[in-house]
Amino acid sequence: MAGLQTSRANWNKTTAAHLLNRAGFGALPEEIQQAADRGMAKTVDYLVDFENIPTAFPPPSLPDNPESPSALRKLNTEELQALLRANVAAIEDIRGWWIQRMLTSPRPLEEKLTLFWHGHFTSNADDVMNARHMFRQNEFLRQNCHGNFHTLVLGISRDPAMLRYLDNNTNQKSHPNENYARELLELFTMGIGNYTEDDVLAAARAFTGWTFRGDEFQFASFHHDYGPKKFLGETGNFDGTDILAIVLKQPVTARFMAKKLFEFFVHENPTPALVEELAQVFRAGNYELKPFLRTLFRSEVFYSVPAWRTQIKSPVQLVVGTARLLGVQADPRQLARAMRLLGQDLLFPPTVKGWDGGETWINTNSLLMRYNLSRYFLTGQLPGEGRAAAASHDLATIIPKEIAVEPAKVVNTLVARLLQAPLETKARQWLTDQAITVRYKERAAVVAHLIMSMPDYQLC
Repeated sequence: MAGLQTSRANWNKTTAAHLLNRAGFGALPEEIQQAADRGMAKTVDYLVDFENIPTAFPPPSLPDNPESPSALRKLNTEELQALLRANVAAIEDIRGWWIQRMLTSPRPLEEKLTLFWHGHFTSNADDVMNARHMFRQNEFLRQNCHGNFHTLVLGISRDPAMLRYLDNNTNQKSHPNENYARELLELFTMGIGNYTEDDVLAAARAFTGWTFRGDEFQFASFHHDYGPKKFLGETGNFDGTDILAIVLKQPVTARFMAKKLFEFFVHENPTPALVEELAQVFRAGNYELKPFLRTLFRSEVFYSVPAWRTQIKSPVQLVVGTARLLGVQADPRQLARAMRLLGQDLLFPPTVKGWDGGETWINTNSLLMRYNLSRYFLTGQLPGEGRAAAASHDLATIIPKEIAVEPAKVVNTLVARLLQAPLETKARQWLTDQAITVRYKERAAVVAHLIMSMPDYQLC
């Protein structure tokens, strides 16, 4: 059975494409060739040690918000409406800025991990109602995305967007609010069934007084419960940092997080034995993410049959990957709308659980939208919208005339570029037969549309 031992799979363009797709958003042919030439170990190091790669993305313009509730109450109706409009517009800009990073960053794993943590430590912009805080949370997740899990969970516990989203900013000793404590245990660290209701209440009491002022965390000591608390079998005058330290001592925490990371990058439903092996790697590294990711991306199980083209592409993966592979030039805010139509609205996760992913990405409506997505990328018209968007592609560059006049070459080139995996002979011949029936000037667009409408294209 495949495990975490180093893979002995033949390293080639196909295995390189598998790694680059899972650790990013779709690899261009030249990127795949570079990875194949570099070798597996060096490619994994290149991806994981991304802090060594220079990058610069100036932040979007963000509105200034009142620093306190009392300052907010002093605004008149017109000022409040203007502030609301400014925040709504800024959220659109933040999403566009993030998508542009996904499309162009030389550090694809950084953005893929930021997406993972956004779906794990969720906050919804509608509830936070502060674009600056949503941006700061996104940047915090990016800056710590492959660092230490303890640092991540401590930072998110003090993050203004999270404090507001799960109401910990109103958590006071006179009226303990259990929202953050419950989600911390159930969704962020341990998983349901590994704690009691008394543990939730004790954690909520420990986090009393954790709030924010303006853009910064603030500890309101006069609202903190300094009384003794019993939590997961330990007793003391605990605060939030103590609760997190106790949580991270629990073996179940490493198992919970290792399983979630594995399912995001590899495949669903790993065996209990494999989860325990993964958890041991996580614990041995003191919850450092880089050693865990390096082990995972080099492992036998990562390149095993259950991991091979078994993930249904998320809307983000599908839209960003397609835009990269076709060389689409489009307003990133339009790409955000396409993602929303497919069921993944960045910065607006549907619940505190984030997006369930997997088979939930596919239903009758979303599948039709997926098959029609090529219409947007090839014509500039968003699926489900009756207006044209500013979008163009590089098909003429990808398929120049000398290739376009030969149907089989068009099919082979686009299958290699878009699917990046073997295609059965019957399906390839069908594509070629269709390519023969159209004029060479239209051939590339027709074949690209057909490939993008195949079930194979929904997988990575």
